[in-house]
This record gives sequence, structure tokens and C-alpha cells, in this order.
Amino acid sequence: MSGKHVVVVGSSAAGLFTTLALSQRGHRVTLLEKESLAPCENPFEAFEKWERRGAPQTRHSHAFLARLHNGIRDRLPVLYQELMEAGAETLSFRDMVKEIHEDPEFVPEDDDLVLLACRRITLDWVLHRHVDKHTDAKRRTGVEVSGLLVHEDPEADLPRIRGVAIRNDAGEEEEIEADLVVDTTGRNSQMRHWLEGIGAEEMKQDTESCGIFYCSRFYALHEGVETPPIEGPIAGDLGYLKYAIFQGDSGVFSITLAASPQDNALRQIRNEEAFEAATAQLPALRRWVDEAVSRPITDVYTYANLKNTRRFFVQEGQPRALNLFPIGDALIHMNPITGRGCTTSWISAWLLADALDAHPDDPLAFARELDEGIIREVVPWYESMRLQDQATHEMAKLEEGGGDPYAFERPDGTVDPQAYMRSLLRDGVIPAMREDIVIMRAFMRVFNMLEAPSDMLS
Repeated sequence: MSGKHVVVVGSSAAGLFTTLALSQRGHRVTLLEKESLAPCENPFEAFEKWERRGAPQTRHSHAFLARLHNGIRDRLPVLYQELMEAGAETLSFRDMVKEIHEDPEFVPEDDDLVLLACRRITLDWVLHRHVDKHTDAKRRTGVEVSGLLVHEDPEADLPRIRGVAIRNDAGEEEEIEADLVVDTTGRNSQMRHWLEGIGAEEMKQDTESCGIFYCSRFYALHEGVETPPIEGPIAGDLGYLKYAIFQGDSGVFSITLAASPQDNALRQIRNEEAFEAATAQLPALRRWVDEAVSRPITDVYTYANLKNTRRFFVQEGQPRALNLFPIGDALIHMNPITGRGCTTSWISAWLLADALDAHPDDPLAFARELDEGIIREVVPWYESMRLQDQATHEMAKLEEGGGDPYAFERPDGTVDPQAYMRSLLRDGVIPAMREDIVIMRAFMRVFNMLEAPSDMLS
């Protein structure tokens, strides 16, 4: 092992996954976190005390996709067991199918179609404890990176990073030397300012609105009450409103409602009374929020101003600086409604560990290999989400103008291919999933990132 010293900036899921991947490969990690996280004895206490202002998504619904579930199960079985002990549960394709189909025929691949159900803060709490207990990583909280340290070499083509400058809550400054700095600080990454501070080339980005906001509220089942039977879809899209139920850990679940930020009437679901009124009107949700079944345990949390954003740290084979790389939401983030963020962070963390092992002493080759891996494994999901959101915008405009976004036959007898695909999905694929296990399996494998998004209809 090369035994490099890596500074990981940010201890949300991407930072913790990166710390675990690098520690397993024999690298020495210093994990820096701006927020001072209160020590907590259990995930219930963490749920009450950890605000995570730098990661607002921790207060929203999560269901961790099968690709992440399988990765933790296979690569880090001790972590997997700790999640189960903390109350996490599994939601298997086999169980879902048995609720819908009589005498279904399963295949061996169905064993990998399993989601991990737990609250995001439960996942983070278990990850923090696991890092402290099972790795040699040094975790520091209440410190903020104020800039990058560079090797002074005016003849070099690219800046070469040698560490970070940090500032603690008391205003004291310090320098930390490192062989590699990884930015996992999320959507609000300060990488642009860090690069500007060392005179590096600007990191370009593509960004556009997701056209959605969403609200989440958490509930706890009453003692002795079981989860309501799942007799139909636990998520749906009414066109003007999306909804979903997310089973969590330890008898806790959450409900999310999402709508367009331009819909002034539906923006009222940010308020508790309107949120509860909406859930009571939806048959799929009504049983879950019945006073005899559960009670709300949080306020209504709102997540708005959402964007699909891709930042280009490597352009034409050249990184903005050597010995530096952003991953997770700091590099690519997308509409969180599909729950892919933690899974793409997991994928990126192991791609980074692989690239560092392949090129421990060649930072340019490391950056290029990691960039190629992300383009191969993560970017297709970003592009799929971006196109899906664009299609949603187009449908909304058609409806506002009195058109039917699903009418695919034109007056001249030709077919509008985009409208045809929308109609095929709404009127063909989605209803067929409840009748045909093969179609349901194919959809779920793509949804859970076990197959590429381009494979949806193949």
C-alpha cells in the first residue's frame, strides 16, 4: 500500500464513504467537518440534536437504493450489521412482488433487489461511530478550510496542492499537510473560491433548475402498531403533485410531497395544516397518518431552490489542480427526488480509492482515471435526471396552454416521439408493472441503479 495522507473535507455521506474506502486501502485519513456535532449515544438523540445546516437533505425522506445496500453488505459487513442493530430495515423486491402478484416466479438476481430503509441521520450516526471505532482516521469537527496550500513551482503547468489551511471556532489558524485533498462538502462547496485563491483556472459548471420543491415530515408508529399493509403504490405522480412514503428505522417513517415552485396554491403544503390536509386526501397516505396508527414527530421541512448541476474539475484531460478532487454533490448533484445522491457518493468514493491505488505517485493519471470513472458510472444518471426534469417542464407548459402532453398522434398522422414515450410510460409500462413481474423487475433494477438508465426499455 502507498499509505498516502488524505484530507477529506466534509463529513456527510460522501466524506464518510471516502474515509472508509481509503482507510480500507491502507491510507491515512484526516476528516474535517465545519459543524460541531454534539456527541450522541444513539440515533434517536442524533435525530433530535444534529441540525446539519450544511446538509439540509438529512432532514428529508430517504430510502437507500439497492446498489448502495449491496455495496455496504458486500464490502463492509460490519458496518451493515451495525446499521441493522441501529434499527435499519430492508425492503426486498421479493416482498414487494408478493403483495401484488400471486405465485410469482423469481430469479437469482432478485436477491440483489433490496433497499435499505433508515433515516439519513441514522445512517450518518452509524457511519461516524464506525469510522471512529474501526479505522485510524482522525476526525475533527468545528474546523473550516480557509484555503489550499500549494507547492511553489512557477514553472509547473498546474498548481500542485500540498494541504489545506484551516480555522477553528475560536479563530485559530493551522496548516495540515496532505498528499491529496478531497472535497466532499456538498452542493455549497467553496472549491471555486479555493481555486481562485491559488490562481488556478476556473472550474466551469452546467446548472439548471429542477423545477420542483418538496416537503417532508416524519412520523412514529404507536407502540404495538404495525406498518400498514402495502396494497398499492407507496409513491405516485398526480401531475401537479408527487407523493411518497418512506419507511425508516425503529418504527419511524416519513412522507414527502413535491410540487412546482410556480404553483402558488400548492406552496402552502410547507405549512403543517396544509400538509396534513393533503396527506388525508390521498388514499395511499391516509392510513399511515391516521391518529390511531401514528403521530407526527417533526415539523414540516422544506427543500427548495433545487438544481441539477455538473461541475467540470477536469477539462480536456487537465484537472484544475493536482492532488485535489471534488466528489459527491460537490462535483455533481441532481434532483434529490429519486434518492440517488448517497449511492453516487458511494460509487465515487470507491472509484477514488481505486484510482489512487492505480496511480499513487502520478496525480495527473489519478485525476484522469477518476474523471473517466465518474463519467462512466455517475454522469449517465445525472443526464437521465436532467432530461427527465426538462420533460416535466415541457409537459407543464403544454398543460398550461391547454394541450395534452400524452397525445402523440399529430394532425397529419405522424407521431410525436416524445409524447409517444410519455404515453408509453404512463399508459403502458407503469400499469404493466402490476401485471407482469418481468417488467416490474426491469424497472426496479434501473431505479435501483443496478442497470444503466439507457436499459429501461431494452
